[in-house]
Amino acid sequence: MRWSTFVAVLLGVVFAVALVLLLGRLHRPPPLLPQFVQGYIDPEVQAERDFYRNHPGEKPLNWLIGRKAIEFHRLKPMGHFQIKEPANDCSDYVECIVDDALGAKARFRRNSRQHLLTRMPELWDAFYWDHRTPLQPGDMVSVTHSPHYPPHEGSIGHAGVVGSDGMVYDWTKLKIWPHARYGCHTGEWCGVNSPGADEVQIRRLNALYRYKARPLPFDVP
Repeated sequence: MRWSTFVAVLLGVVFAVALVLLLGRLHRPPPLLPQFVQGYIDPEVQAERDFYRNHPGEKPLNWLIGRKAIEFHRLKPMGHFQIKEPANDCSDYVECIVDDALGAKARFRRNSRQHLLTRMPELWDAFYWDHRTPLQPGDMVSVTHSPHYPPHEGSIGHAGVVGSDGMVYDWTKLKIWPHARYGCHTGEWCGVNSPGADEVQIRRLNALYRYKARPLPFDVP
């Protein structure tokens, strides 16, 4: 075989292979692309929209807690104040309000020492308050240093709950007081001795429960 013939055959083979590859590429189905939905909506945003569409004129469930805070302030239902277990103090007061508001009943209405809803972390969003963002009705507020006296080494924290009027309701007892008191304060006052970025913690009912997208995960006794 002469050299010119060999080159011609080689070029023909290369051309044929290139033609096969090109035709294969032209007939190859397009790659599968991810299917995008039009306009992603956050589940909590969707829950809020659905709530106001399906429950016109109603308030979200956190407002039940806020109203109960005002009711407890008026009725003054707590017993003898004590910090040691079984505790009957500011935190106990807040947890009784939450349980009673959301249908589980306060522990003293169940003749129990146990709280229910506030011990279920999946129900609550917890975050630090920046001292500026408005609080919502039903928010549980915990401060590192009680606002009832100047902070000092060994001073204890304090807790309250935001009412439907935006005020923070608490129950406390100082040694100089003959009796425990039911208080009503602004959020700013509650955090006056806890100005740090991580000194005021808020626990808020998660939006999916606030807006009834999910049922409360407990059976009412």
